[in-house]
Amino acid sequence: MRSVAVAGDLDRFGEVVEERGWPEYSPNPATGLLTELVERFLTKFPGAVAVKGPDRERGTEEFVVEIPGGDAFLDEILEECERIRRRFEREFKGEVTISLGVGVGPAPSDRRSFREAESPAVRRALEALREAKRRGGNTIVVRG
Repeated sequence: MRSVAVAGDLDRFGEVVEERGWPEYSPNPATGLLTELVERFLTKFPGAVAVKGPDRERGTEEFVVEIPGGDAFLDEILEECERIRRRFEREFKGEVTISLGVGVGPAPSDRRSFREAESPAVRRALEALREAKRRGGNTIVVRG
């Protein structure tokens, strides 16, 4: 069984918060939307575990989710990632976008690893997210 992890981070978030005068440490339109979308993602995929985020109190700027056995429905996970990316592009007219990294790897041997973000899938997702950011954001990179 292989896990799939998805890591996401809003692009240009600090600039847009400043430009629009949005609150930085409480939900704003972008972080509120991401909280909603991550919560929906978690319910859509059975067994999905939030390693980081969502955060209803502050809003979600970044998140990491792992789905044990997710390789069985990787296409659906990638489609959902693309829906999230397009939703940000549409809602904020490209001003606030999201970068997503997807990693595939062996499932961790115990549940504690999910919380500690130690699994190979999570490491690969975080590497893929860094690559997506280097490419300028608003993209999805897959590793594994």
